[in-house]
Amino acid sequence: MSISRSESQNHYNGRRRSNTAQSIFKNPPVSQPLKYGDTKVLTAWVHDPKDSPNITLNQSWWPGVAEGDLLRLTPQTDPSTGFLFKVTKDEGNNKHQLQISIPRHIADRFGLKNSGEVSLTKVDPSEWSADYVELVFQDQYLGRNEMWRLERHLVGQCIYVDQEISFIGVIAAKVHAIYISEKKVSTAYITSRTKVVFRSLSAKVTMFIQVCRELWGFAGDGERYYEKIVHSFLPELFSRWREAGTTHIVTIVLISRVYYDESEIQYAAGPLRQDDDGKWYKDFFKVITDLEVVYDWKKTLVSLKDSFWAFQRDILLAHHHHRAALMSPSANPDQARLIGRISYAHQGPILEALNLGFNPTETHYIDRSFSLTGSSTIIITPGTGYFRVNKQLLRLTTTRMLDQGFAIDLVSLGKPPLHQSPVFCFRGYEPEIRPDLIGIGKVGARSLDPLWGGDEGLPLEKEKSLFWWEPFWMSVSFWDKQMDLPFRQDRFVARGRMHEIEMLGLLDHDVLSSTALPFLPDLRDPNSTPNAEGITAADADRYDTDVFTLKQETKPLALLSRNSLSSSTGTSGSLPPVWYRGDVAKRPLSNRLSDNPKIPPIQESPYRQSLELPPEDSVSQYKQRLSVASTMPGLSKSPSQSSMRSVRTETSAKTATEPKAESSQPTRPAPIPRPSAKSIFSPAWLFSQFRSGLSQPQASPVSATAVKSPPPPAVMSHALASRAPPQMSNIAHTPAPLLPKPMNIKNPSVGRSSTRLDDDLLSHRSSYTRHSPIGTPPREEATFGKRRSGTLSSGIAPMSSSSPIVRMNPLNPATGVPYPMSSLAQRWQHIFAQPLYKHDIKWKSMITPGCLPLTVEYFPPSSELESSYDVFSYEFVVDPPEMKSFLVRPPSVTGYSETVRRAWALEVMRGMVALRLAQGFQFVIRPTNTDANRDNAVTLRRSLSYGAVIEDINPKPAGAAEVLKSVDDPVFLSMSNEIHRISYVGDSIQMRRYVRRMPRSEPFEYKCLIWPKLGVGYTELSTSFVSHGLENYGWNRLDMLVAGYENQFNESLRYWRTRFLVIPADDVPQSSIGPAGEKLNDEEIRLLGMDKLAELFSKLRWVSPDDKGKPIPPVRFLPTDLYPVSSVLDDGIVAQLDEIHAAGPLRKKMKSERDIGDMTLADIAKAMREEEGVPIKDHRWHGITYSNSFVGAEMVSWMVREFRDISSREQAVEMGEKLREQGLFEHCRKAHGFLDGYYFYVLRGEYIVPMTPRGGWFRSGRHASGNENNARAAPGSLTQGRASTSNRKSKKRLILSQSMVIDIDPNKRSDQAECVLLHHDIIHNPATCFHFELQWIGTTARCIDDILRQWSRAIERYGLKLVEGYVSQISDIRDRNPFQSCFPLPLAVSPPVIPDLEQRVPEGTQTAHYFETAILRKFQFVLDIEAGHLYPDQVDVVYSYRRAPFTYSQWVHRSGVAFVQVLGGSEGFLFLTNRLMAPGRLGTAHKQQRPAAAAEDLRIKLNEFCSDKDALQRFYDEEISRLGQPHLEEPPSLDL
Repeated sequence: MSISRSESQNHYNGRRRSNTAQSIFKNPPVSQPLKYGDTKVLTAWVHDPKDSPNITLNQSWWPGVAEGDLLRLTPQTDPSTGFLFKVTKDEGNNKHQLQISIPRHIADRFGLKNSGEVSLTKVDPSEWSADYVELVFQDQYLGRNEMWRLERHLVGQCIYVDQEISFIGVIAAKVHAIYISEKKVSTAYITSRTKVVFRSLSAKVTMFIQVCRELWGFAGDGERYYEKIVHSFLPELFSRWREAGTTHIVTIVLISRVYYDESEIQYAAGPLRQDDDGKWYKDFFKVITDLEVVYDWKKTLVSLKDSFWAFQRDILLAHHHHRAALMSPSANPDQARLIGRISYAHQGPILEALNLGFNPTETHYIDRSFSLTGSSTIIITPGTGYFRVNKQLLRLTTTRMLDQGFAIDLVSLGKPPLHQSPVFCFRGYEPEIRPDLIGIGKVGARSLDPLWGGDEGLPLEKEKSLFWWEPFWMSVSFWDKQMDLPFRQDRFVARGRMHEIEMLGLLDHDVLSSTALPFLPDLRDPNSTPNAEGITAADADRYDTDVFTLKQETKPLALLSRNSLSSSTGTSGSLPPVWYRGDVAKRPLSNRLSDNPKIPPIQESPYRQSLELPPEDSVSQYKQRLSVASTMPGLSKSPSQSSMRSVRTETSAKTATEPKAESSQPTRPAPIPRPSAKSIFSPAWLFSQFRSGLSQPQASPVSATAVKSPPPPAVMSHALASRAPPQMSNIAHTPAPLLPKPMNIKNPSVGRSSTRLDDDLLSHRSSYTRHSPIGTPPREEATFGKRRSGTLSSGIAPMSSSSPIVRMNPLNPATGVPYPMSSLAQRWQHIFAQPLYKHDIKWKSMITPGCLPLTVEYFPPSSELESSYDVFSYEFVVDPPEMKSFLVRPPSVTGYSETVRRAWALEVMRGMVALRLAQGFQFVIRPTNTDANRDNAVTLRRSLSYGAVIEDINPKPAGAAEVLKSVDDPVFLSMSNEIHRISYVGDSIQMRRYVRRMPRSEPFEYKCLIWPKLGVGYTELSTSFVSHGLENYGWNRLDMLVAGYENQFNESLRYWRTRFLVIPADDVPQSSIGPAGEKLNDEEIRLLGMDKLAELFSKLRWVSPDDKGKPIPPVRFLPTDLYPVSSVLDDGIVAQLDEIHAAGPLRKKMKSERDIGDMTLADIAKAMREEEGVPIKDHRWHGITYSNSFVGAEMVSWMVREFRDISSREQAVEMGEKLREQGLFEHCRKAHGFLDGYYFYVLRGEYIVPMTPRGGWFRSGRHASGNENNARAAPGSLTQGRASTSNRKSKKRLILSQSMVIDIDPNKRSDQAECVLLHHDIIHNPATCFHFELQWIGTTARCIDDILRQWSRAIERYGLKLVEGYVSQISDIRDRNPFQSCFPLPLAVSPPVIPDLEQRVPEGTQTAHYFETAILRKFQFVLDIEAGHLYPDQVDVVYSYRRAPFTYSQWVHRSGVAFVQVLGGSEGFLFLTNRLMAPGRLGTAHKQQRPAAAAEDLRIKLNEFCSDKDALQRFYDEEISRLGQPHLEEPPSLDL
């Protein structure tokens, strides 16, 4: 009996037989999953990336591999290289011979060849997850919203160095570096915790070079400082720029300050100012390069060196001589005097220069460049980084720096000083705790900071003190070819500078005999280095080892000076103090006590003791051993004796014998403790505090409530204890506790109870263990890169009104920073993938400036939120049917209403977050130490008072990519002084704002002298520095705009905007053939190009949900040969303008029942003359009147609207051509067939009927008056009238622009809505410029740039050029950028005055500045915008995108490289290079000459002509002779 194979496989006794062939080839046996470390060698193929961009793995060759496994591929030839990839789903379509196939670009990158062997290893994703990834990008504007979306896109991907990253098809970036545990790797896996750092190769770089007395001095290597700039530093920087391929736009400015004596003030008249010491000075700024992309820096360096040579002459002699000549032209030049003295480096106008540079960057959203991202400021100084500054200006500078989100690079040309650098010194009042604020809990950490506090409620007679402050927003690099290498034992050389000796000539003999050095008393520590006699090299080495060795066990002792900050109210501290940790805590007590027998324990006593001050040498030993930098009254009056981390405790009842602890001048300086090698070699605190796990907050477990009971008997003020000499501590010595316990700071002489103070002053929240504000220890070589952890508790420590103020000592810097500074500095914490060191030159930030990170881990404690912040909140209901926002893409969700509502809420919240990111906000994420975070949350729950804010307990994401994964997760966004919390509650989105209470920021008035690049000398500038914070930002209106409940931009929203010009180019149009094959002239071709642009606008129009399905009129321009001022008086144009605003002439009749194919020519002619027919009237063009004519475009619109058998304009053109051929009408000059455009036609023969214009065209009621609402601008327009309310009633209000929302992503490549607001002109003269402006907020800039390039390519063939221009008039450019200025072009001969000029020129010609405009036409300029005062008084002209009328008429060159404004008369013109037209921008791709060079050539030629009296007179005579000729001939520019 035979059975088939299929039958043989049936179940037998419940078991199916296996098919051997299928088992082998289709269903292999299930193998065990791979383990980490398993390896397989396979043969690799190489395929084209077009076939597949991913790596293809045939899983049958490696049983056990599964989808999602992370594999590392390495070549067999070089196992040290390789990359990671994730295994994708096996589709089973691979050839059996194929083992693994790699895309060609990856194979070329790693040197893999076809049929070569590669090794695959399964790796653990946690070990290969990147901590930091640096991306670089070029020639594009990458907004912060795009950065966030790109970071989310990268999650789950494997990347390698030099990999090209593409996002939504438009954003391109390259992987520059990858870091895992602070080490560079070549490949890694991206997780949601990975922090992406964005660096720009195309940034705006501003370079300030300080000119001071030291600049002409000699450095230690014998080279002058100014030579170091032009011979070594700048060439090195420019060489590195060239190697990296950067395209930065650079501005270089020389800055200087000149002081004058009282006797010189009258002669040195001008913008004189006084500093804090009452000295008179003037500030000078000279611009060397102005927003230029420089390719050959040799000319710039030569110009810079020449400026150094001439600088002193210019500001000390020529400047005053020039001013004297201006004030009294008859003055004798011999009377010019050399006055003034250039300041030292520490007196220079550093902060003033920075604030001048902030002015243009604060309005970066205006005239937004699509090829630049980021901003960098470099200050080059021959000083050491120490500056005397004004306190108000320093506070304002810090605030503006935080708002703008970029840091400063300071380049010092000298060797590193023996003090902290950079450091600012200012005078201010000692901050005090006001008793009236303590009881209500309104005292914050900043009120005790010398910069932010010490202003309000202080007596006027109080004396100012000298404070030192380290700018956390500035990093320093020391440029010295022979720099001291700190890690070599034989390279450190003690040095001192003696200017008098350096300046002595070679012939000055016997130098030392005439040089007196002050006697230095022998204050040698008896335990220090002995005399030189009998010292061996081994003894010296042993001593150096003892002094400089980094000892772990000295850490807790170094913190004793901070016990005054760690106080407790009656708690004995069951847990050891926080700083009692690490290796020291694990050692036996006997070892710890025997480590340093010279340090006796501190005896604690509740009684105030009056003690004699110890000798200076013993105190020096005591301080040096303890690393205590507490101020000791009696030893020094210098403020530099108090460390940044030290505490100065003063009692309110000072005895008469106690000297003041503050004085600007030291009287008897005490020996300064030598900074440990550990602190010298450690990175700057700005960078070290951001490293993960290096330190923990110095806090003690204390109670959260204030206790009024007296302190425990075993407690005394630590300030007194620190003053006690070592011998005193040995009296009645008792066994000391392990470490001093936290103690209450209480002034016995004041009967005021200890009151609760913010815990932010005392201890940082333990959840933020990565950024300790207190006691951050420096790095050690032994523990470098290792992570430490600790479980901390947070509390609120009570403090009395006499609490110490945190002070900084630049000569003895501490390793940590005060909480007010560290909390602000953490805004940049996630930009440092590796620690930076003081002695390193920060090339990375100067070559590829980093953008502000998207995330920050700092969040203020709950007590600080309660005491220092004001809370504002609002909410709005999520109602999907009512949300019609063009900023949010509707979610593709259907189903239950609640599901749809939540989907809408998620999209709206993402839109709200995106717009806040664009304004500089950062996501608040949870710190790396999650265990400490959880413990802290528990402590907070126990200690918070009833009704306290508990925002910091809410869970926060681990990275930016985890934000808004669900609508249930609240979002926290932080800026320097503001925190936003966005959440979805019930059916509403709730927005809560926390705004820090800050002292009122007063404007800083400033005057200086600036020499622009194109200037002829120093000109005075008066400006004010103001902080444009976001406290008064219209967040509610912005959120309503996102949700769709509002549809208008407001000036307060700081939306992005750019203005574009369509210029009739000097190039001949590429084609002269019309759409019907007819020959057209240049002007007609350009009109066709404008029709094409209107068509492109119409295609991209965004349609709201309510208008979908409704006929929407396309965009329509009104051609004219009149200039703007004359066009507003033309009744025909005004009537058409009104028709466009009234909803458009192309709307289809709802009940159109006529068919034009069934009508005779007579019936058609009769229908054309009906009330709603084709407008037949007199038309004028180039001075010729065409009576009883109509426009072809208007007849096309009429046919589409009236007849149901005409459904498109193309059909209307075909029907019109048939009617013309049948004899209904003809072209006015019989030159063209029927065309859809601004062409004039007349009826023929029996159909000719003289027409009078219908009254509706000329009734004044058809004009858009100011009181009518039907002519208002489209949603989003910024309509502003210029007339006053009283005059507006008598004026006709004409809106000469239209507004609409366009969708610039019609193919939906992006993951969000991509809409912008388009404002465009309606009236267009082909001989002048056409304007449109784009406004957006949160839109992807690359999408905008792509659509602009499409428009530019489309109209170029018609002889039109698309160029970006300034939003405001060029005469106001200095208000926004003080370093940029117009070049004056006065006329050597004033234009003649012709009395009867209006009668001698053609009708409609503008006679104002007639000869000036003729000069501009001679040099190929065309009109941009007319001056506002030239419009008739009876007309109120409004453009929706113009904020204010122009003071002068503005013209632009046909190439777009320069603008000119007409001043009139002998003043001539103002010339400005169009810096927005950079290489690679719109309109520059096909030009051989760079825009800046072309503009400079044009300026020189125009200046030569305007300065030539004979040439000007000949030109005037020629123009006058033309006026006498009759204008009878027909203009050849247009054949109608």
